[in-house]
Amino acid sequence: MPESTPNKHLLLFFLLPLLILLTSLAIGIGVYRQKTVVIELSLYSGNSWGVPQNFAYAIYDKAVELFEQQYADKGYRVNLRTGMMYKDYSEWFAQQVLKGKEPDLFLIIEEDFTTFAAIGLLEELDPYIKKSDLSKDAFFSNALEAGQYQGSQYALPIGIVPSFLIYNIDLLDSLNLDINLQNWTWDQFYHLCSQITSDLNGDSILDRFGVEGYDWHQAFYTNDNVLFNEKSSQAGFNPQFMAEMIDFLKKMHALNQGMVIREGMFEMGRVGFKTFNLSEFRVYGSYPYRILRYGDFDWKAIPFPHGPNGSSKSKLYTVQLGMSSRSRHKDVAFEFLRFISSDEEFQYQIWEYSNMLPVNREAFDRIYHSGIMQRDGMRPLDRDFIESVIADSYIDPDFKKYPVIDDYITQRIFKIIAQDEDIHAGIGDLRQLINDLLQENTTVQSVSR
Repeated sequence: MPESTPNKHLLLFFLLPLLILLTSLAIGIGVYRQKTVVIELSLYSGNSWGVPQNFAYAIYDKAVELFEQQYADKGYRVNLRTGMMYKDYSEWFAQQVLKGKEPDLFLIIEEDFTTFAAIGLLEELDPYIKKSDLSKDAFFSNALEAGQYQGSQYALPIGIVPSFLIYNIDLLDSLNLDINLQNWTWDQFYHLCSQITSDLNGDSILDRFGVEGYDWHQAFYTNDNVLFNEKSSQAGFNPQFMAEMIDFLKKMHALNQGMVIREGMFEMGRVGFKTFNLSEFRVYGSYPYRILRYGDFDWKAIPFPHGPNGSSKSKLYTVQLGMSSRSRHKDVAFEFLRFISSDEEFQYQIWEYSNMLPVNREAFDRIYHSGIMQRDGMRPLDRDFIESVIADSYIDPDFKKYPVIDDYITQRIFKIIAQDEDIHAGIGDLRQLINDLLQENTTVQSVSR
């Protein structure tokens, strides 16, 4: 019995520190949970401009790393939902929305943006922007416009990919053909394509062609500005401008004599011009990829030619990030949105970790001043040229029916051209088709918050 007292003291000696440790740990976990805010961001692998990229998530890993470092004292954390390919992302995300399990932040497929904004899934960002130090002047204006719906900001851009034409310098030189960019019109473009198009071996089958990848979108926006009226309730194009465009496309189509210009013919040296974008330029204009593709001849980027009533314009691809209207951490989610779209240090990394340009003008300036674009042996890309292409770019209309209507317009214009229909009658039918599609009732269920 006398020995039990020392044993109790010994047991107490060991248990008391353990109890203190466990208590401290429990308090620490409680404080950590109270202090830490975790938001989720869903991503896709791939892009809308069709250029493969290694380490697709690297730029977002970098964003999370820098953001968490900057806000370490506030305990902000970002978890990434990855694994979805671009082509599967829209359907997967729709399922998450139906289950009420969409993340706080998410990349937005271009054709989904207007639908998400219309049904209330996207949080309007204007109130947050007004309370923050985010300056819209720091962005390329067209990049911001791509995230606007009915005049309000619903998404912020991360990166941009402008588009343009490239041409085979060696081929045009061999035919003694020059491009006059001071008068870069459809007429000149058609003349050059007609000189390039040829049956080289006398078998009555064309072997060389004018342009690859050129369609009505590039032609329309270089002769007109408005496809729909301001409310997107009716067709808004100018009939004369549309007739000029279709007449031009008919002539371009006739040059090919019904031959289909397959993708890849330009890189074989069999086509004079090709529609291109900055991401392709970055990949295939740099070592070692430029040896594998487009390496047998010299080529250069130029703007699109314009019609008699327009100016050179081209599509601007953007990567947009939005916030769920059902997020429980909207202020923190917006902080990440602000950071990833406007932080100069991070935006500078856009070029390093992706095939996009930053949307932040200061970061854009740094990239050109640093010489980083030539580090990997990339072809020279004139700054004035790329800035003018971005400034003169267009984005797709911002209403939810547009992707479907776009398909119908494409089919109808192709029918007018391929079947050599009367242009004015075809335009009347096209206008009626657009108006009918716009007036069809489409039930859209709003997101419950």
